[in-house]
Amino acid sequence: MAHLQPLNIIETSHISPPNGTVPSTTLPLTFFDAPWLTLPLGESLFFFSYSNSTESFLKDFVPNLKQSLSITLQQFFPYAGNLITPPRPDPPYLCFNDGEDSLLFTVAESIGTDFDDLIADSPKDIRVLHDFLPKLPTPHVSPEGIQTRPIMVIQVTVFPGKGVCIGNTSTHVAGDGVTFTHFMKYWMSLTKSNGSDPATLILPSPPIHSCRTMIKDPGEVAAGHLERFWSQNSGKHGSHDPPANMVRATFTITRNQIDNLKHWVTKQSTIPSPVSTFVVTLAFTWVSLITTLVQDSETEGKEEDKDEVFHLMINVDCRNRLKYTEPIPSTYFGNCMAPGIVSVKKRDLLGEKGVLAASETITATIKDMLASDLLKTAPTWGQGVRKWVMSRFPTSIAGAPKLGLYDMDFGLGKPCKMELVHIEVGGSIAFSESKDGSNGVEIGIALETKKMDAFELILQENIKKLET
Repeated sequence: MAHLQPLNIIETSHISPPNGTVPSTTLPLTFFDAPWLTLPLGESLFFFSYSNSTESFLKDFVPNLKQSLSITLQQFFPYAGNLITPPRPDPPYLCFNDGEDSLLFTVAESIGTDFDDLIADSPKDIRVLHDFLPKLPTPHVSPEGIQTRPIMVIQVTVFPGKGVCIGNTSTHVAGDGVTFTHFMKYWMSLTKSNGSDPATLILPSPPIHSCRTMIKDPGEVAAGHLERFWSQNSGKHGSHDPPANMVRATFTITRNQIDNLKHWVTKQSTIPSPVSTFVVTLAFTWVSLITTLVQDSETEGKEEDKDEVFHLMINVDCRNRLKYTEPIPSTYFGNCMAPGIVSVKKRDLLGEKGVLAASETITATIKDMLASDLLKTAPTWGQGVRKWVMSRFPTSIAGAPKLGLYDMDFGLGKPCKMELVHIEVGGSIAFSESKDGSNGVEIGIALETKKMDAFELILQENIKKLET
């Protein structure tokens, strides 16, 4: 297992769009953004193989990385800005000031930490990853009580002769996983071009910021989230200390195993519609996780009621699905996800056909959401989320295979490992495509050590059942 070793901080700098290229801009929060005011930050790590020295890294890689980031922030300027929180009742908003605001960028060197241990799929102490995550600075508070907090910070760490890690911490208020991935791929494309004229490159489409005013709150949805934000200590929303006695591990469900899952679910189901890769792998993982957590909790007490209901929260991208005069484009910068709550009774989820019950319910939930007028249902989303929060073992999803999180070649090749670190505080399962390009699915889990051992055993037993 990788051991905790101090980092050598080489430099810190401030990266901003080229002066004069982006006008000072304020952006209001929509009702999609407001829930994230009180929720965990987004934290990600991308590891790449790199066989050269620190000197070569600083000379040949870092200048290009910083220059391409500056150009990228010309399009994704809110990430170089701040979340401004005035005293109530004025709502928070995003702000970028040309010539003043910037993104804190740290360059570090790691000598003592074993890079191969960091990128291994086997369980590792979650604390070893936190050295490579930049810390979001505490907010500045003016004499008038106005809080100003950065949106994003980035840290790049070199492991001489072994690898490079690009770490990112950001407030989810600014944008969802679609927006963050869009930003990373734009930056990646510019970096890989190594100084070529952006006008000559085939880049991802730029983000669209102007349609925020189109997103109308359908029923005082944001007001409830703002009230909860104001009633809590809003200054506490920041980087966290890693939980104690917790490990994280990565598991891959292969294409063949996914196909076996699909075949089994289709054969058992009375519903004729096909089942997706995302649905079956999520159902399979959820059943294995809840089985683990229930077995652990019930060794210490009486068995819970079999009519107990477990809840899983999924997110549906609302881009191009909202019934406004014009659709919200796929390149919209911001949050645009609707929460869907999947509810399955314990007797069904942990029964012999638990994966089937989970698959059918997940599919039905997604279909119902896509068939409904999402704006009309938005005022009821909070009720479902509260039910999810109050339940035992609430589970959610971070990432998605379709985001292409391993499609991040900064000129070093694709990542040899990617981690969504924030799953350790939110009870989430991290999902991505498999890093080997075989069309499998990679799952990231964070649990206490004893529970992780049990989960791995249960998952492998369930996989073996598919192969017999």
